[in-house]
Amino acid sequence: MMLLKRFIKAPLICMTRKSLWLIFFALIQGCSNTQVAESQNDNITELESDSAALVELVDTTNGAQASIESSLQTSSATSQVNAYEAEAKQKLANVPTSVLEQYQQAIALMKQQEWQQADAMFSVIINAEPQLSGAYVNQAIIALNQNQLDKANGHLANAISANPTNPYAHQIKANIAKTQGKFEQAEQGYLTALEIWPNYPEAQVNLAVLLELYRGKLLDARHYYQSYLRLKPDDQLAQRWLAGLEIKIQRAGLTLPEGES
Repeated sequence: MMLLKRFIKAPLICMTRKSLWLIFFALIQGCSNTQVAESQNDNITELESDSAALVELVDTTNGAQASIESSLQTSSATSQVNAYEAEAKQKLANVPTSVLEQYQQAIALMKQQEWQQADAMFSVIINAEPQLSGAYVNQAIIALNQNQLDKANGHLANAISANPTNPYAHQIKANIAKTQGKFEQAEQGYLTALEIWPNYPEAQVNLAVLLELYRGKLLDARHYYQSYLRLKPDDQLAQRWLAGLEIKIQRAGLTLPEGES
């Protein structure tokens, strides 16, 4: 059961209302705790409370601009060194107020789970401002909520084409790859997201789960669990996962890096 729960937390698509919010935020934000945990909506990420950092909800942003191309969380603990966020703010400075208002309306529709209307509004936004990669990410989240993986991947590809430095797009795309058993591709996606934003909690924990359960890279998994817990020290589930991993490492007779115990 624990293995199944962890797998779900990492990739999911179907989403609870809370998860929906999370994923969305991250998306918008760039879109992600992602283990995506217990739902991927949290990415809009629910990472149910594991990672509601992915929260990508509009409600958690300060101001319309922040909630747009990035539904980035404003928490000082998780917003360090996010290259995408800085770039997004610059792009938003040139976006007409009317488009920003439409973006907010589309987000509101997502919150109400009015998927078709929200998707249609994001299409209008993209037609006017195709450089807003967050709009594509939100369309991907909408598609995920409708179990349309191929369509979601298409939107994420568009998001990455519009802005290769959108960490949320890479993180969500990696979640989908994981659910499809494409573990090497998922690993690369999480690593790319972390190159852009080293302190991206959802990407850290999702990568840790992937490396432990599906890649056999126990020491690397330990590193990412620890990085995640430095940002989310109260996540008791992740603490248990790390404790279980350390037992595996001990039983495997692996040697920890110098200075670690």
